[in-house]
Amino acid sequence: MDKPELFSSAGTPYRALADTQIGELWSALSWPEDPLPVLDVGCGPGDVTKKVIAPRLPPGTKLVASDISPEMLEFCRLHNALPGTITYELFDAMTPHLEKSSVWQYAPFGKVFAVMVMQWLSDNRRAIQNMHKLLVPGGEAVFTVLAKSVHLAAYEELAKDPRWARYMKQDVETFVSPYHRSEDPASEFRQLLQSEGFHVVCCDLSPQTFVFPSEAQRRAALKSVNAFLNRIPEDQKDDFMDDWMHHMEKLGGLTNDTEPTGETKFCMHCTTLAAVGRKL
Repeated sequence: MDKPELFSSAGTPYRALADTQIGELWSALSWPEDPLPVLDVGCGPGDVTKKVIAPRLPPGTKLVASDISPEMLEFCRLHNALPGTITYELFDAMTPHLEKSSVWQYAPFGKVFAVMVMQWLSDNRRAIQNMHKLLVPGGEAVFTVLAKSVHLAAYEELAKDPRWARYMKQDVETFVSPYHRSEDPASEFRQLLQSEGFHVVCCDLSPQTFVFPSEAQRRAALKSVNAFLNRIPEDQKDDFMDDWMHHMEKLGGLTNDTEPTGETKFCMHCTTLAAVGRKL
């Protein structure tokens, strides 16, 4: 995801889901009288950091928001600054050199949030190991994860198409969620957390529907998270998007639902995980 302006402008349904899920998980978290710093891993354009996480924190809590993309962080600093509360730092969640990272200087953290980021990481185990190291004993990690989505299955279909294979085939698996083919993503994620030293407070799988006010906004939101679009020649980008969305429609992931009022809802369907792990 490297299109911060587009993601921020078209991603209102994504933020709404983050707000709902974090709101539901919040009661599972414990806050000491003097809260430690909080880390947001994979903050993207910073909308969730500033508008969903920061307002819920106890007064005076320092929030460190991190991302692997310098472009995302630049957008964050320009559009989602919160002086005195949020600090933005470059960070690779899968780094093998955690102690040399810029976020290490703020550790230990009382909380780590990873909101819709684990599906982007090819090595979930390494990332969870790092989050565990960054937490104080008794600290908590909050995860929301895109477990299954037809947009991922549609990637696999496009990678077989001679028109698009040259841009995708070599690494398409890198951009497919580690839980996409799992028969039981919740159990798999729970076991991973437990194996890395977390007590699992909760870990649940649920279907989700993103609702967009127009076809144009749904297309823009999908474009903002497409992992391959930057590789496609400019004069073929629209064809690529058309093919991708056509596969998603065939697989039932995109629907246009008509309300009794006659209004049309432009929907995208997926399945997500929501979990809280407490460091033992």
